[in-house]
Formats: sequence, C-alpha cells, structure tokens
Amino acid sequence: MLGAVMIDASRRGALLRLFALAAATATPPRLLAAQSSAKVVIVGGGFAGGACATWLSRLSPKLRVTVIEPAKRMPTGFFCNTVIGGLNPMAFITRQPGHLRERGIGVLHAAVRGIEPSTRQITLEDGTRLQADALVVAPGISMRWGDIEGYDESQAVDNPPAWPGTEDDLRRVAARLRALPKGGTLAMVTPPAPYRCPPGPYERASLFAHVLKEINPRAKILIFDAKDDFSKQSLFFEAWARHYPGMISWKGRQDGGRVQRVWPHGKGLTLASGETVAADWVHVIPAQQAAAVARDAGLCADGQWIRVRPTDFSVPGLQRVYALGDAVDMQPMPKSAFAANNQGRQCAHAIVADLEQRPHQASWLANTCYSMVAPDTAFSVSSLYQVDGKALRVANAHSQLTPLGVRPAVYARERQEAEALYRHLCHESFGAF
Repeated sequence: MLGAVMIDASRRGALLRLFALAAATATPPRLLAAQSSAKVVIVGGGFAGGACATWLSRLSPKLRVTVIEPAKRMPTGFFCNTVIGGLNPMAFITRQPGHLRERGIGVLHAAVRGIEPSTRQITLEDGTRLQADALVVAPGISMRWGDIEGYDESQAVDNPPAWPGTEDDLRRVAARLRALPKGGTLAMVTPPAPYRCPPGPYERASLFAHVLKEINPRAKILIFDAKDDFSKQSLFFEAWARHYPGMISWKGRQDGGRVQRVWPHGKGLTLASGETVAADWVHVIPAQQAAAVARDAGLCADGQWIRVRPTDFSVPGLQRVYALGDAVDMQPMPKSAFAANNQGRQCAHAIVADLEQRPHQASWLANTCYSMVAPDTAFSVSSLYQVDGKALRVANAHSQLTPLGVRPAVYARERQEAEALYRHLCHESFGAF
C-alpha cells in the first residue's frame, strides 16, 4: 500500500515489515488447539479493548469474552480533528461497541464502580459482580485537572478540550472556532507528555487554520507548549508555511511557552515567565492520566499510568491481569489507535497461551500515525518496536517520518491511506463500520 511513497530503501524495508504486521490483523491464523471456556473480562471498549476482544474470539472461539463499556456510541480520537475541521461528518467517527456482539463477544453497557485486581473481580455501578479468569483493563484516559490555574473541570463544561470527549464537546469546539471574531486570536495550550496522540494537538491547530483560512483569514493561532519539541515538528512547520503562511505560531517551553494561568472566560493567559497574552479564545488540551477506574484500583504505580510487561501486557505482581491502550505506560510506544490495536492483538495471544499453559513468544510491535493538515494533505510517522530484555526499544529510529519536500501527490496519497487505516482499525475494534 505504501510502496509508492517510500523514498529510501531503509524506510521502505522498515515500513513494509510494519504494515505486514498490520495486515496480519486482517486475516486470523488457524485456531489454536485448546478451546478454553474460561471467562475473559475487558474493561473498556475502545480501540485497545475492542481489538483484544476480537482477537480472543478469533484465537479461541469458546472463550467467554465480555467487554464492559458504558458508552453505546462514542466518537473516536483518531479522525476527531477532521470533524472539527469540517472534513468529515460526526457520523463518520461515531462507533458502536455493541456491534462486537456479532462476533460472539458479550458487551455490557455499564459503568464500573470498582476493580479488585488481586481476585480479578469487577463491580458494576448497579452492584453486579463479575468474576474473570483473565482481566484486561483498557479504560483509556482522563484529564488531569488543576495543573493550569483557572482551567478545571467546571470551566471545561463550556470550553471543553474535546480529546475527544463527547459528540457535543466536538460540536462545541467546532462552533467556537467558527465564532472567532474577524481577525481574532485563538490561543491553544498543548499538554506535557505523555498524552493521547502526540501529534494530535498540532493536527488540530492545522485544521483550525484550514477553517479560518476560508472564513476568517486574518485570524491568528498561537500555540503555547509545555514541551521543547513535538512529534513531526519539521513536517508541521513546513505544512504551516505552505498552507497557512503567517497564521500559526508556536512557542515551546524553553522559549517561555509553558502556561501558568488561563484568564476568566478564556480571554487570555499568563505564561510561567509572567508574560500575559490576550486572546479571543483559549483552547486548552490538559495534561492526562489513566482513567479513574484504573487509578482507583491501585493499578497505576506512579499514580498516573499503568505499567505493564511489554512481552505480554501483564501487570507485574498480579496473575492474569493485563492492561492496554492509552492507560498504560509503554514508552517509547505512543498512545495511538494503531498502537492500541497492536497491543490488543499481542495481549490476546498472550492470554490464550497462558490459559493453555504454554509459552508465549513476544512478537514485534508497530505503530503508525497519520496527521491531516489540509483536505488533501497528510503525513505520517511509523515505528517498529522490539522487546529488549524487559524494555521496549524503537527498532527503526532513522526511518520513521514522511520525508520533507515531497510532491503534493505523495501527501495526497497519505491522506487516502490515513482513511483506509482508520476504517481498518475501526472494523477490528468495533465491528461494523
């Protein structure tokens, strides 16, 4: 699929292996010999939990797999910026985990009150208790409120981060963007690492600019960053100069870009240096952490993220308890839909191997992440990961990025590939598209 956009042999070789791994998720292997009827409960029905459930059902159809996900409909983080930017309708990114039932997977639309990891017992909001032979925790993220003075959960009701939040959150951000005064200033606050989708805030700034270029071309977007650099930075800078000259500026931490306070009604901000910046709208994407259900269960060793073994995604010190997706600390692997899919596949293999009492051989992991910067322009970062002892390392550190300065047709092709990947991952994790 990507052969036409490869520029050098090392990038081509690494990415062909990466996409061979991705393609493997489309075709199930032969069924494993033992057809266990054990109960596997998965908390969280997003890209990670859904992919794990799908692979468990493929590998061992007699397993009794149940996904607990409170939302009957959910917008995905992947491609949510295209809705804000007017490139896709909300329906395009709205998924229904209940479709997994068509694969013989149980789906409970319920909130989890608590998890007892040592006994693998889950208590639902109504008091119902479920007992699992293997437990997978994949609840996603929550915002870390309070890191920036003046912006907390109460302010976010009317000025949400939409990361992605609810469908209403995304609509509210899109409406706020289109209501920016003529020639106005939009200040955007990006989070410290780690967080869901490392290049996502800069994709959002790009698609903000796409909208403003059409309806409010004299408007300015000021990005204030808690980091010194960011994913695909050179590609974003090149794209901003080409598509939105003079509209977007970025200020990193070393240049004083860390935000200390947001003014009332989002009309400006104060930087850590004491500098003040007036704005017509301050859009904040806060610092993040694992969802509360994981933290409340004591699964987050550092208080923020779940640490797992990269070989099988098991939680150290617990038997047959696994964790996946955005809630886990898997550095250097980022928090992305592709990563979640890969993790779900490998974890499913590990669970089945454990239930069948045979060794599990860890395989390569992979990630690719596309960023949309204009209707016909996208670029990507792609990585392979290998377990080295007890740690995970990048195996293709010098061949990850779409090259700078390629022909527009290459960026347009990557735009098409981004949508093809999105459709594939949604099919794997949610069933019907």
